[in-house]
Amino acid sequence: MPMRRKKATPISMTGSIAANPHEGSRSEYLAQFVFSSFGTAIPVPHQEDSAIDIYCTLLERIGRRSWPRAYYSVQVKSTMRPWVFNGVQSVRWLIEHPLPIFLCIVKKAEARILVYNTAPRFALWALPHENRLELVPGTDTKANTFQWAPGSTFQLEAPILNFTIEQLLNRRFHAQVADVLKFWIGFDMENLFRIKCGLPHFRVPYAYETNLAKPIGGLSHLGGPFTEDTLQLAQGRLRELMDRIIRHHHSNGDLLSAAIHAMALLHLSPEYKTGEFNPHDIHLHGKLNSLFGMEPPSYTYQACDSLLKMVRDELAAHGVTDSAAPSPQAS
Repeated sequence: MPMRRKKATPISMTGSIAANPHEGSRSEYLAQFVFSSFGTAIPVPHQEDSAIDIYCTLLERIGRRSWPRAYYSVQVKSTMRPWVFNGVQSVRWLIEHPLPIFLCIVKKAEARILVYNTAPRFALWALPHENRLELVPGTDTKANTFQWAPGSTFQLEAPILNFTIEQLLNRRFHAQVADVLKFWIGFDMENLFRIKCGLPHFRVPYAYETNLAKPIGGLSHLGGPFTEDTLQLAQGRLRELMDRIIRHHHSNGDLLSAAIHAMALLHLSPEYKTGEFNPHDIHLHGKLNSLFGMEPPSYTYQACDSLLKMVRDELAAHGVTDSAAPSPQAS
């Protein structure tokens, strides 16, 4: 009768931790140490990690106090493997994230930190793109940003920062690194503002050199067409901005500039909609009606609309047709 083999008792792993994830955690500790030297650096708990590892600030010392002057976020990796975003929602998350994002690669054996900008996220916002993005880090010391081409893979040929912990202990070099972070945060914040305004356009350095806070060859401006949604968003932002500019010129006695801007705003926003923001300076239109002898006016914007009609008629005489909405007839 064959003997039954006893089942091996499973070896307990209680008290141990997985080696590879621990190495990644050590990279995050080192990165946090580095970024905390410039301001606050708050690590994201692993169970709450959604691709951002550290939320940071840049502090400015004034007297005995330090004040946050810039905010940014950091993704930490311990290898040079590409950072990949697959799918609509993943790419959307990257584009719409409200803070500048830096990719940080920690080479623990050398105690070396490499930091990369993620400006390709703004190319995805402004230009037609695939629902995938692959950021491939490199180790060059200079990169030409304008060499981007349509597609899903972007070469981050050079880090914006490359230094060792020992180098960072030098006060002058430490200040230089802070300047580089501030330099790139500034571009990211401007481009994030454009996203919030629905403007399919972005601006980045034409080229840059590692560890230097200045563009090489000026700046690159790239943009694409509006979608229906972004056009509506941009026009809404423009209405609000033009309203404030009109009121500024009016309050400062520059009636000519106020009237010209008011004509443009009336063309952009011709209809009065009850219950919605209607960006028109009623006092300005009252003054224009009075100057034009329209007292009482047939409607609030009568004088301004008559100016706009003159422009339309003159353009029509030269073959330019008018596709604007009808003139407003409500007060």
